[in-house]
Amino acid sequence: MSVQVNVNWQSQKSFLATNMEGDVVAIDGGSNGSGLGPSELLLAALGGCVSTTIMGVLEKKRQQITSFEIEIVGEKQPDWPKAYTAIHMIYKVSGVDINQAAVERAIELAETRYCTVSASLKAPVTHELVIFSEAPAPA
Repeated sequence: MSVQVNVNWQSQKSFLATNMEGDVVAIDGGSNGSGLGPSELLLAALGGCVSTTIMGVLEKKRQQITSFEIEIVGEKQPDWPKAYTAIHMIYKVSGVDINQAAVERAIELAETRYCTVSASLKAPVTHELVIFSEAPAPA
């Protein structure tokens, strides 16, 4: 199975990446503020990849999620190619009567089995989980 993305130069160090469906992401290789940098996009891709899997698993487990966020911190080598040497993700989950074991299992499945991006990285990826419990909505 192949996936194609076209990256087209706009100006200076600004590019647009377009997938086969026509979705577009701005890439900024400098500090123009016109998009995420390439290494930031890698972290965003990792976060997006695990997020979609986690939310799908939690939906199947009938978890009432009201808020979901991942804070992703990457540590890079100081010298070129400045590769990530470690990536740490902090999962922040809010909802009603959340089953922590269900969330932990969803994270495990996403990181180790279903996420193409995490499977493609050489850097070790660690994580922690923070759950914010909310009262059920009044009936």
